[in-house]
Amino acid sequence: MRGWGSILAIAGLGILVGGMLFFGAVMAPLVFTHLPLPVAGAFIRAAFPWYYGFILASAGLALLGLLLQRCLWAAAVPSAVVLITVWSLLWLLPKMDSLKAANDSARFSFWHSVSVWLNGAELFAALLLLIRTAAVKNRD
Repeated sequence: MRGWGSILAIAGLGILVGGMLFFGAVMAPLVFTHLPLPVAGAFIRAAFPWYYGFILASAGLALLGLLLQRCLWAAAVPSAVVLITVWSLLWLLPKMDSLKAANDSARFSFWHSVSVWLNGAELFAALLLLIRTAAVKNRD
């Protein structure tokens, strides 16, 4: 199972990191520079459930691969990504949507910052784990 575990872990982490980088570095800036602000905001808010679903699927794939390899310490990273993403999907997104609808820009801005920092931390942790996992497998 270690062979399949390695493939699933590296594929899941690669897909996770690549997708998160694409969304943050390409998708969001493109939307906000080419669409009117109200349309861009609504579009991005509609994209977030899909984005979080993508994160859950790819982190779940990485988690499965790491568990198959019995790398329990490393499995903590995709596990944390899954937990944070579920919390973001079920609590943070609805909270931010309600603040946006209520025109509460100060509180929306605060929670948006929390969201950005959490997303950045997830990306950084997944990238470090991907590098470490690929480097260890490269030495084998």
